[in-house]
Amino acid sequence: MPKATRSIGEIDAVREKILDCALKILVKNGYESLSMAKLGAKMNMTAANLYNYYINKDELLIAIHKKTYAMLYEKIRSSVKTTDTPLQRFRNIVNAFVEFGTQNINIYDVMFNRPVKQHSDYIGTPLEKISGDEFRNSLKVLTFAVKAIREYRKTRPDLKPSDPEFLAIQSISALHGVISLHNSGVLYQVAEDPEVVLKNIVDNIIRSVTG
Repeated sequence: MPKATRSIGEIDAVREKILDCALKILVKNGYESLSMAKLGAKMNMTAANLYNYYINKDELLIAIHKKTYAMLYEKIRSSVKTTDTPLQRFRNIVNAFVEFGTQNINIYDVMFNRPVKQHSDYIGTPLEKISGDEFRNSLKVLTFAVKAIREYRKTRPDLKPSDPEFLAIQSISALHGVISLHNSGVLYQVAEDPEVVLKNIVDNIIRSVTG
């Protein structure tokens, strides 16, 4: 652990600086460029000193996921602040998710595409608590979408009954697919106007929930 002469606040401040530096490396150069050695060099810290703040790369990745999911949640939450109807809230959530994914390509890649360990893998280990915090952060996005869908479906008794959680997972899965095609460049190879195709697919995803 860091030297006892440092206060908890000072330790947390250094950890936050390390996390911010790691995010900058990810945003600029992608997942493959992130290593504890490169991070230490950027921070002007020895590897031994860096490991005083994050015990390994797993802990750092958990912290990155926790922060990035908080960023996504805040973007989604902000998108519905001025909405008046459940339909508009759901539309705004979907559009905010797509905007976040397509404008933060390397962050989105780490959040959703990399085969990282899941919370269940850390149960019974020293990283169980922080992994649990990260897991709860990720669920807030899904919970927000489920709530919006439930509110909208209550206004449409004419629609066939369906589980809001299933519809939210289905929507996020479909959105992830088109965002991944967009971010990988594949959409630009197969579509004459990829931005129009992206918009149309997103509209279809919304209609699959709203009828």
